[in-house]
Amino acid sequence: VRQLFTHVLDIFGKPNKKFFDTLSLFAKDEKEKAVLESIAANSDEGKAVYRDLVHDFAHHADVLQKFCSARPPIEHIINMIPTLKPRSYSIASSPLMHPDMIQLCVVLVDWEVESTKEFRIGEATGYMKQQGPGAQLMCAVRPSAIVLPKDPQNPVLMAGMGTGLAPWRAVTQERVMQKRQGKDVGPCVLFFGARFAKYEYLYREEFESYVSEGVLEIHTAFSRDQARKVYVQHKIVEAGATVAKYLLTQNGHFYVCGSARKVPEDIYAAMKAVIMAAEACAEEDAEAALSNMKMEGRY
Repeated sequence: VRQLFTHVLDIFGKPNKKFFDTLSLFAKDEKEKAVLESIAANSDEGKAVYRDLVHDFAHHADVLQKFCSARPPIEHIINMIPTLKPRSYSIASSPLMHPDMIQLCVVLVDWEVESTKEFRIGEATGYMKQQGPGAQLMCAVRPSAIVLPKDPQNPVLMAGMGTGLAPWRAVTQERVMQKRQGKDVGPCVLFFGARFAKYEYLYREEFESYVSEGVLEIHTAFSRDQARKVYVQHKIVEAGATVAKYLLTQNGHFYVCGSARKVPEDIYAAMKAVIMAAEACAEEDAEAALSNMKMEGRY
């Protein structure tokens, strides 16, 4: 049973409405039963309760504790709670530089439950943090969704925020090793954004060494290090002439990786501005150029 709840069922995952509906069937307390049914029915009262639970990032275990009169048998729990899903992380190292290992760049997910002030950590990242050197974990390697230019002389431009830097470290290491092997490599440009340089400039010394080797050009944006917030999209516009030259005249490839939902939109707007300035064209022409790059697998 312990293995079932630690390795199989997503007991700390977010419950869906069907979970509340099924749980109501086992509630012995009439008030708890009514609340569970109101959540499942999406009534005004139920919406308010559900909103509070979501605000506190409540998981299946929280709900079972909150509605303690509802105690489904284990055979029902198995069907009520989904199984744990694999977590995917971008590989942060190149097989050319590290042929016998895979390196990841992972930030520990943590938060405080507002209503109880309880400190919590993410399930997957918390599990990894608990492991010591030499620990064996179940994992699988999947083919990358990132397709690099076939010609290593084609420019590569990358934008990464936070741990979205991971795949670009791997790409940069690949270019560094190609150069060390005597191959001609094209420009490698990285736009990296985070909040504070002091705490979040990941792999700083390593990247600076690649700059010294003449492989990498890096533009950083640390939004909280000055009064005016500076983001990656601002740095892309500042380097607009270089970006446009590499993309429009040298068959360059542009990649974006980051967790914030709005980031791709802001980057896209910056790229439009860059093309409009470089080509002295209208917005729809810039959009058409980016659309063509997408179809060619270059954006």
